[in-house]
Amino acid sequence: MNKKLKIIIASSLAFLAAIFPQKISHAQTQETIIRRELIVVGVRGDSPWFGFRNDGKWTGYCIDIAYALADRLSANQLDPIRVRLVTSTTQSRWDLVTSGRVDLECGPNSISAEREAKHGINFSSPFFITATQILAKKGRQEEDVKVGNATVGVVRNTTNESDLKSAYPLEKIDNKYLSREEGVQAVMDGEVSGFASDGTLLLGSAEMMNLDIENDYTFITINQENGRPFCAGYGFILPGGEDNSSWQRYINDFLAHNKKAQRIRKKWLGNLSENSQRIYDACTQK
Repeated sequence: MNKKLKIIIASSLAFLAAIFPQKISHAQTQETIIRRELIVVGVRGDSPWFGFRNDGKWTGYCIDIAYALADRLSANQLDPIRVRLVTSTTQSRWDLVTSGRVDLECGPNSISAEREAKHGINFSSPFFITATQILAKKGRQEEDVKVGNATVGVVRNTTNESDLKSAYPLEKIDNKYLSREEGVQAVMDGEVSGFASDGTLLLGSAEMMNLDIENDYTFITINQENGRPFCAGYGFILPGGEDNSSWQRYINDFLAHNKKAQRIRKKWLGNLSENSQRIYDACTQK
């Protein structure tokens, strides 16, 4: 191969790498973060306690844990690792990770092997456990939902929709909703009798929308045929493949053993509500 052709090929590869960064391998994520002195974390902006905006400022478990992880990565480094937060959604979270635009995504992501295979990602070990529940007004609507005689809303293409379809009459399911807040508002307006989502997130949305949970609303747990709830463990979304298994192990060790990570979990997720505790107990009993 002549010298001129080599130069042309090398220049072309450099150009393609610049305009198509998503094609670059994500192996050795930890080393990449340390080299550039920056960790990029995808965070949901609509998930109370996990990631949301309060007066325009990011707050929640995922924000605090991102900075704690940066501190852990900065150990024995000359310069501290900086943090960049990127807004993620239920639709964009997978591509943000697989394209390499973020090093991990933190949010209410239900762990499943099917999702790992479908999206080509890895999940971390769970940092929180919840279950699918239905928010309904107390009284007649509550009773109608319990016997499957009322319309229940849900966000399409979610694990909540799959759970609901397994335990509730299909003709009574309305999956036109695009967000949890939209569904909660539909319950408030009487458009549907109930709305299904992860119980902890329903509680957070209800509180932010100033619903009187104690007097006017209730949470109904839907169960599998064996009587257990449809439980979900939340995990970080990480780059997939065996090349990134060391990053997954690093994250799992951080979640399990880092004192700051444990304090952050207790601060945001350790004592949410009696409802959340009942779910946790039901999901973790043997």
